[in-house]
Amino acid sequence: MSAETHLSELEEEMAQAVASEDFETAAALRDQIELIRRDVRIMEQPGSDAPQASYLKRQELDPMTTGGGRRVK
Repeated sequence: MSAETHLSELEEEMAQAVASEDFETAAALRDQIELIRRDVRIMEQPGSDAPQASYLKRQELDPMTTGGGRRVK
């Protein structure tokens, strides 16, 4: 399954969750969609064919949760 197809399915699930007023599920799906979109953008960047490059690019830490504000790029 392509990322685009998977995103379409998740967006449909999110729309259904909103329609049924299940906002917690809708928010979780929204977050999952955003992570997939971010990963697709990372993998489309030049040099992303190196495994360590794609791993390191995804290691941006939220300063509010871990790493004391350290950002790894």
